[in-house]
Amino acid sequence: MADTPHSSSAKPAGSKWDDSEFHQSGQRPWWLRRRRELLAFLCLLAVTLAVVLWLPKYVAPVQLAVEPGAAEGTTGSNPAGSPGNGARSAGPVEAPWQQAQLAKARRQAQEVLAKLLDRQTALEKMHVQLWADSAYAEALQTAAKGDELYSQRQFPLAQTSYTTALQQLEALVASADDRFQQALQGGQQALQEQQAETAIERFTLATKIRPQDGAAQAGLDRALVLEQVVEQLDNAGNQLVQGDTASARQLVEQALALDPQSEPARALLADIDQRITDDRFAAAMGSGFQHMQKQQFKQAISQFKQALQIKPADKDAREALAAANNQNLQAQIQVALQRASTLEDQEQWQAALETYQQVQALDSSLVAARVGVLRTQARAGLDQRLQQLITEPLRLNDDGVYAQAQALLDDARRVKPQGQRIVAQTRQLQQAIAESQIPVAIHLRSDNQTEVTLYQVGALGSFSEHKVQLKPGQYTVVGSRKGYRDVREEFVVRPDHQALTIVIQCTEKISLDG
Repeated sequence: MADTPHSSSAKPAGSKWDDSEFHQSGQRPWWLRRRRELLAFLCLLAVTLAVVLWLPKYVAPVQLAVEPGAAEGTTGSNPAGSPGNGARSAGPVEAPWQQAQLAKARRQAQEVLAKLLDRQTALEKMHVQLWADSAYAEALQTAAKGDELYSQRQFPLAQTSYTTALQQLEALVASADDRFQQALQGGQQALQEQQAETAIERFTLATKIRPQDGAAQAGLDRALVLEQVVEQLDNAGNQLVQGDTASARQLVEQALALDPQSEPARALLADIDQRITDDRFAAAMGSGFQHMQKQQFKQAISQFKQALQIKPADKDAREALAAANNQNLQAQIQVALQRASTLEDQEQWQAALETYQQVQALDSSLVAARVGVLRTQARAGLDQRLQQLITEPLRLNDDGVYAQAQALLDDARRVKPQGQRIVAQTRQLQQAIAESQIPVAIHLRSDNQTEVTLYQVGALGSFSEHKVQLKPGQYTVVGSRKGYRDVREEFVVRPDHQALTIVIQCTEKISLDG
C-alpha cells in the first residue's frame, strides 16, 4: 500500500503518526509502520549468512607461529635479539588440546622429578658414593637423559627417563639397609677378632650410611680404642701371674672404661672377681669359727652371714650359721629365764609375764617357760585388778563392783607367798572399801520453784535447802520448772569431803507462761 501524501510530506522519517491521520486513513500494518527497521534487519541477516556459509569455502586459515613459552600459556621477557613486544616468530601454532596434553605430561614429569630429587638427597646423606658409586652414577646419567628430553619438550619421554632413574635410586635406597647390616656385622666380627683397622673401616662405612644409628656409632667408638684395650688386658694378665689381683683388676677396669662392651675384658674381670670372692669367703668363715670358740655368738653369726652373702649357696657356711644360731638361742633363753625369775622376786608380774612369753616365742617346747607364763599370768591379773580399784575407789559406789572388791580382797589375802607389794595393795583396798561406805553430808540449794531429782536417790521436790547423806561416788542432779530450761549438774563425792554444797535451780526462761 502506497504512503498517503500526509505520510510522505507532512511527517518526517521516524516520526509518530498523530490521531487525526489514523482517523482519516485507518490504522496501517506494522511492517509499513516499521519498514526501515525491517529493511536494516534483513540486510544484516544476509551478511551474516554469507560469512558463515560461503566465506570458509574460499578463504584458507592463517598459520601463526607461537613461542614455546606462549604455547604453554606462560609469558616472560624477550631474550636478546628477539623481536620487540607483540612480535611473534613464524611457525605452526599448537592446538589447545595438544597444549593441554603437553602441559599435563610436563606436570607429570615434574612430579616424578621431585621424587627423584628426594631420593637423590637421601642417598647423598647416606654417602652412596662410598658403597654404590657406579650404580648411582648410572642413575644420574638416566636422569640427565630425561633432562635433555625435557628441554626438547618431549615431556612423556622425559617422564619415562625420570621414572627409570627414580626406580634405580629407589633400588639403591632399598639396598642401603643390607649394605648397612653387612658393614655393621663386619665391624662386630672384626672387634671380636681384635682387628682394629678392619673394625674402624667397617663401622665408619656403617656410620656414613646411617649417621644417627647408635649401634654403628658405638661400634666405631669401640674400634677406635681397641688397641688400647688389648694393651691394658695384656698388662692385667701379667699382674695376675705375680699374684697382684688388686692391680690386675684396676687395669681391667681401665680397659672397660675405654670399652664397656669388651668381652675379653669382662671375662678377665669375672675371673679376678672370683678369686677375690674366694679370699673374702675364707676370711669370713675363719673369723666366724674363732668367735664361736670364744662363745661370742652374735659376732660369729655376723661373720657366717657375711660368708653366705659372698656365697649364698655354700653348704658349709649354712651349717656353721645354723650352729651359731642354736648356741646363741640357748644362751638367750638362759638369760631370759634368769631375768624373769628376778622380776618375779620383785613382784613385777607383768614384766615377768612378758619375759616368759618371749622365752616361749624362742622355744615353745620349753616347760619352764610354759609354767612361768601360767604363774605370772595369774599374779599379773590379780595385781592389775587390785591396782585398778585402789586407783579408782569411786567405782566401789556400785554394788556389783563393791562385791567384786570384797572377793578380790579375800583372794589377795590367800596368795602365797605374800610379798611387800601385795601386802600394801591388800591394805589399801581394805581402806578403800571401808571409806566407800562412810556417807558424806551434801547441801542442796534451790529456789522453792524448781523440781529437783537426784539420780541414785530419787525425786526431792522443790525446796530452798535440802541435806542428804551420800556415799562416795559420782552423782547427777536435775532441776526442772515449767516455762524454764532444765538444768543438770554432775558432781563427785569423795571420802575426804567435809561438806559439799550444790546449787540447782532453773533460771533460763523459755516460755511466757512461767
